[in-house]
Amino acid sequence: MREREVPEPLVVEPWWRRFGSTALTLLRQIARRPLDPLPRLILADFLEENGAPARAEFIRLQVAEMDRRWGWEDKKYWPERERALWQRHRDEWLEGLPKWSWCLWGGLVEGVAVRTPKLWRAARQQIDVRRVSCDFRDFDTLLKNLELLAGVVYLAVTGSQLGVARLRALVQSPSIQHVAVLNLLSQRIGMEGVLVLALSPYLQNLTELILGWNGLGDAGVEVLAHFPSLEHLTTLNLWWNGVGDAGAEALAQSSRFPRLSRLWLGFNRIGTAGAEALAESPHLQNLTLLDLGINRIGAAGAEALARSPHFQKLTYLSLNGNQIGDAGAMALAQSPHFPALARLFLGGNEIGDVGAKALAQSPYLQNLTELELEGNPIGAVGREALQQSPYLRQCRVRL
Repeated sequence: MREREVPEPLVVEPWWRRFGSTALTLLRQIARRPLDPLPRLILADFLEENGAPARAEFIRLQVAEMDRRWGWEDKKYWPERERALWQRHRDEWLEGLPKWSWCLWGGLVEGVAVRTPKLWRAARQQIDVRRVSCDFRDFDTLLKNLELLAGVVYLAVTGSQLGVARLRALVQSPSIQHVAVLNLLSQRIGMEGVLVLALSPYLQNLTELILGWNGLGDAGVEVLAHFPSLEHLTTLNLWWNGVGDAGAEALAQSSRFPRLSRLWLGFNRIGTAGAEALAESPHLQNLTLLDLGINRIGAAGAEALARSPHFQKLTYLSLNGNQIGDAGAMALAQSPHFPALARLFLGGNEIGDVGAKALAQSPYLQNLTELELEGNPIGAVGREALQQSPYLRQCRVRL
């Protein structure tokens, strides 16, 4: 996204005032480029050198998770060290702020969850609000206060369903033009809502579009695949949308997403043909994450993915609950086409000892740090092979 216009004076929480003008300059750089990890790492170095090593470490840990979080996740799922730092220093870092639902992202207080425009305005007096989770009971109220979106780069609409008419009013407003992450999870906008998004002239800065649980179906995905203004999109989430092979094929054939790196297609109806289309697509060669969990790709679908030369950058692959069996596991184990793969999820796939042994004996999987195999009928022979594998010594295997 282009540089964000920073509201002046820049409002920061009280904790930062002890570090003077240098910290303020660094925070302003982050405010201009809130999705860029580099200014945050520079800030962490500054803190390390100026007596705040715990906050520096916390920022670095959170920066490493920036592309996998939205900011309001349950902190019990944070890694142990990150959670320990937060629990020890939370009161210090948030001193002077009201006890609201603040968004922690990239190591900083980035935003707030709000139910009323009054709270939203009050939050802008406390911090530079860049991320907002909006749970208005009456979304007409939101439409009457769209000026509050100025400077917001992440917008989540939660709670009551927005509806197509209100969605149209929202995305036809210039106020939304700086939003880079639009989260419409479970708003049930359907294909009509996708058409509304497609016709908006103000979504050219979108890098992440989250449309899970929206009843899009194949027809909605086909419309999405022809969006004219999504060339900057890096993340697309289409969980639980009734997407079948036709929708997967539309995505595979689309050249509209040249920067797409994370594609979430879990909990749909994609079968072998859809998996084959995705595997054969040269337009998906920049993917680092592919989630096909809880679909219907079967062994043949897994074999198609394993044959693909287009997934060289993939670090995360989820095929949970696809009935790929031993044959699918063997195909993945024998594939040389996943050199960057670090996290592989194969839970609930009817994989037995034969598939487990193939995974254990694969030199192509030696870069794995996480292997999910829960819910498979793996017996003592397969378990021992995994435990003794010379290629999985640095990998956390869950059985």
